[in-house]
Amino acid sequence: MLGLVFAGLLCSLQALAQVSPQIELKEAEFIADGATIGMPMALPDTWAHRGLRVNGQARYRLRFELAAVPTQPWAVRFARVSSTRQVSLNGQLVETESPAGRDHPVPAVIELPSLLLKPGVNELEIVVRYRTRGGLSTATIGPGADLRLLDDSEALWSRELPRALNMGMVVLALFMLMIRISRPSETAMGYFGLLALLGSLRNYTYFADVTLLPSAATDWMFFAVQVWMVALFAAFGLSLASGRPRGITGYLIAGPAIALPVLAAALTPFGLLPLLRTITYPVLLLLAVVALRLVWRAVRRHHDYAHYTLLVSLGAVVAAGAHDYAYQQGHLAMTGTFWIPFVMPFALGVYAVTLMTRLVAALSEVERLNVELEHRVLQRTRALQSANAAKTRFIASASHDLRQPVAAIGLMVGLLREQIAVPRLQTMIDRVDEAVASMEAMLKGLLDLSRLESGTAQARPQRVVLQTVFNAISVHEGEAALAKGLRIRFRPTRLTVQSDPVMLEQIVRNLVSNAVRYTEQGGVLVVARQRGADQVLLQVWDSGIGIAPEHQASVFEEFVQVGNAARERTRGFGLGLSIVKRSAEVLNHPLTLRSHLGRGSCFSLTLPRGTDERRGQQRNTTAIQPLVGLRMVLVEDDASVRESLSERLQAWGASVQAFDGVPSLRAALPPVGRVKDGSFTDLLITDQRMPGGSGLLVIELVRQRCGATRAMVVTGDTSPGDLTLLAASGVPVLHKPFRAEELLAAIHRALQAVAIGELPPP
Repeated sequence: MLGLVFAGLLCSLQALAQVSPQIELKEAEFIADGATIGMPMALPDTWAHRGLRVNGQARYRLRFELAAVPTQPWAVRFARVSSTRQVSLNGQLVETESPAGRDHPVPAVIELPSLLLKPGVNELEIVVRYRTRGGLSTATIGPGADLRLLDDSEALWSRELPRALNMGMVVLALFMLMIRISRPSETAMGYFGLLALLGSLRNYTYFADVTLLPSAATDWMFFAVQVWMVALFAAFGLSLASGRPRGITGYLIAGPAIALPVLAAALTPFGLLPLLRTITYPVLLLLAVVALRLVWRAVRRHHDYAHYTLLVSLGAVVAAGAHDYAYQQGHLAMTGTFWIPFVMPFALGVYAVTLMTRLVAALSEVERLNVELEHRVLQRTRALQSANAAKTRFIASASHDLRQPVAAIGLMVGLLREQIAVPRLQTMIDRVDEAVASMEAMLKGLLDLSRLESGTAQARPQRVVLQTVFNAISVHEGEAALAKGLRIRFRPTRLTVQSDPVMLEQIVRNLVSNAVRYTEQGGVLVVARQRGADQVLLQVWDSGIGIAPEHQASVFEEFVQVGNAARERTRGFGLGLSIVKRSAEVLNHPLTLRSHLGRGSCFSLTLPRGTDERRGQQRNTTAIQPLVGLRMVLVEDDASVRESLSERLQAWGASVQAFDGVPSLRAALPPVGRVKDGSFTDLLITDQRMPGGSGLLVIELVRQRCGATRAMVVTGDTSPGDLTLLAASGVPVLHKPFRAEELLAAIHRALQAVAIGELPPP
C-alpha cells in the first residue's frame, strides 16, 4: 500500500513538472439528439442540472485554435466522457468506442492525428450516449505523452487505490470469517465479515477493465449484492443489539434479501431494472439507517472504543451510500465519483483493525493467564507433593506405632499357646491369634503400599491357590454386596498361579471392592480360566455403571473417580485402581479393561500358571529348639517387643543379650581389636528406628568394635526413605508384625548370609 501511494505521488509530481503547452476547453456547442441547432454550453456540463434526462444521446462540438501544426502527437483528455462515443476531428472520424452495456462517464485520452490538425480553428465533435449521469467534463488538448502521464496519475488515485483498498479488505474479511468458523458464537463478526467481503468484491469488480458477464447480468449482480449488503448490515446491527435474528425479525431481513434479487431477475429482460433500482434504493438506505440505530443501541450498552469506532465507520458508509445514490441518479455533478469504493474499505478496515487489536490484546491476556495458571499449578503441585509427603510420613509413623504392639502380641500369643494346654483356653488363644493375623495382614498391606510409593516393592512369587484367595475376599466383600442387595459369586477353581500372594490378594480385593461400590443392581462375578498351557486369566465382572471410553485410561490414575464429582467419601478416594495398576506392573501381570457405559465392566488379569507340586507340611517350630547354642544380641527400644522377642528366642534355645538402645549397647561392647570376627555374637538383631541412632548405625558400631558380624533388621518402619535405605544396605530385613515361623525363617537366612566387614554410613 505504501508503495502504491509513493508511486502516485511520483507520477503526480512528474505530471505537474510538465511545461509543454496545453489548451483548456471550457465551452462547447451542445446539440441534443434529433436537433439540428446547437446551443453554447459551459463545461463541465451535467444534464440533470439543466433539467434534461440523465440518459440518452447528444452531440458536443469543441473548437480550438492552433498557431501551427504540432510536430509531436497530440491528444485531448476528458476527466469524464461517455464510454460509448464517436469522435471526429475536422470532419474526420478518429475514434469509435462502444463497449457493451457500459454507457457511463469515464476518464479518457483520445489521440488527435497530426495530419488532421491545421493552423487556425479546429473543430472536435463528440457524439455521446449515456444510460445515466449524462454530461461532459472540460477538455484539455496538448501533447499526448503529457496528457497520458496526467491521466495515469489520476487513474492511480481514482482506480488503483480503491482496488488495492478493497482487496486488502477482502483479506481482513476472510480472516474474520475464519474466526467465525472456528468460534460459532461470534455471530456478529460473521455477519460483519460477510458484509465486508461482499462489499469489497463488488467495489473491486466495479473498477475492472473487462467483464465476463453480459451487461444485463452485471447490472443484476450489482443490484443483488447491494440488497444483500444492506440485509447483512441489518443482521449485523441486530446481532450486536439483541443477538442472532430470529422469528419475524429474521423473516423481515431474509425476505427482501431473497425477493428483491428474484424480482430484479424477472424485470431485467424488460429493461425495468433501473426503475426498480430507483424505487428500492431509498428503501434500502432507510433500512441501513435503522441498522445504524441498532448499532447505536449496542454502543450505548457496551460503551467502549471499539463500538464507537464501529458506529463512526458504519455511519460513514451509510453517508457514502446516500451520496452514491444521488450521484448515480444524476443529481450531482457528472465529474464526481462514487464514494463507497473509497469509504467502505477504509471505514470497515478501521473497525477490523480495531477487532484485530482487541484479538491481539486478548491473546496477550491469555498468555498472561497461562503463565499465571502454570505458576498456580506449580504452587498446587508443590503443595500436593508436600501434603503427599506429610501423608506418607503420617502413614509410616502410624504404621510403625501400630506394628510394635501387634508384633509383641503375636509373639506373646505364640508363647502362650506353648505354655497353656487347656483345650478351652487353646480355642480362645486360636481366636486371638486369628485376630492378630488379620491385623498383621492389614499392616502388611500398608507396607506394600509404602513400597509401591517408594519404588522398592519387590514381588515374592510363589505358588498361590486361587481358591484360597477367593475365599478370603469373599468373607470380607460378601457383607458389603449383601448390604446393597447385590449377588457376588466366586466361581470355584482348582487353578494355581505363580504370584506374590499378598499383592495378588490386594489386587483382586481392590477390583472386587471397586465393582461392588459402583454397582447398584445385578451382581459381581469373579472367575479364573486357564489360557493355554501356562497362563491363567482372572476376571472380575460387574453389572455397574460402566466407564466411558474417554475415561478408561484415566481411571487408573491417582485420585480419579468417574461419576463421583462430589467426592463422596463412601465411594472411596480414587486410589484403588491406581494401586491395582502399579501392583500388576510390579508383578508383571498384564491388566486390561473392557467396559460399556451403563452396562458394566470387566477387569482382566493374566497370570502365569503355578506348578503342581504340593507344599510339605509346615514344620512345627514350637516343638523343638532350633536355636540351641546360638548367641543372640537384641537391640530394641520398645520394652514389650524386646521382652517378647527375648522370650521367643530363649524358648528356641538361644542365649540372648537384650539392650534398649545404642547407649547401653555401646557401653557393653569391648574395645576395638579385643575380640575376633564373630566371637562377640552369632547374630545381631536390631530395630531400625530408635532414639539415639538407627539399626544400620548399630550394625556399623558392632562391626567396628567386633569385626565381621552377621546381622538382621527387624523394623516396623514403612517410610519410603527408610525402605529405600534398607534395600540398598543388603542387610536382611524382617518387617513387623510377623509370625513366629517368619521370624525363625529370617534368622536362618541371616545366619546363612556371608558376613561383611563394614556397611556404608547410613
